[in-house]
Amino acid sequence: MSYNIFQIKVTEEIYEHVNGPEGGHSNTAKKYPLYHARMECSFDGSKRFLPEMFEHYTQVCEVADFQGSNLEEVFKILNGYYFDEDANKDEWFDAFVTGFQMRTITRKNGDVVTFRDMHSLSVGDIVEDTSTGKFYMVDGMGFGEIEVNSLEVA
Repeated sequence: MSYNIFQIKVTEEIYEHVNGPEGGHSNTAKKYPLYHARMECSFDGSKRFLPEMFEHYTQVCEVADFQGSNLEEVFKILNGYYFDEDANKDEWFDAFVTGFQMRTITRKNGDVVTFRDMHSLSVGDIVEDTSTGKFYMVDGMGFGEIEVNSLEVA
């Protein structure tokens, strides 16, 4: 039993388009279905989600089941609720979150930075409860159960 986490990962091409002279959010959403899905779900969560949008999601990690685990606890773990600032460590994340990729980039100032290739659990992200096979989208308040077309994701 665990929870699979799915997020929309916007490509560099899409970032460049949205910030370019022909871009903006509306024009980019018209050109890129992935960005359209992100825009629809980032604000209204499950209310605007359509099952076919699931094809634009990528599994970014897995959260292991633990005593008392539920969607709210998954949300806390993936949003740094248990991060210990004094120790600069998050033992809950380290103990229960796996399957994420690391990404290294070079910033414009030359600094090289390595980070988890995922963001905190946010509105529009999807959590699959593997014990029930049900999918939930993070809403502005809580979670909304959703139907997805297939498990074939990006």
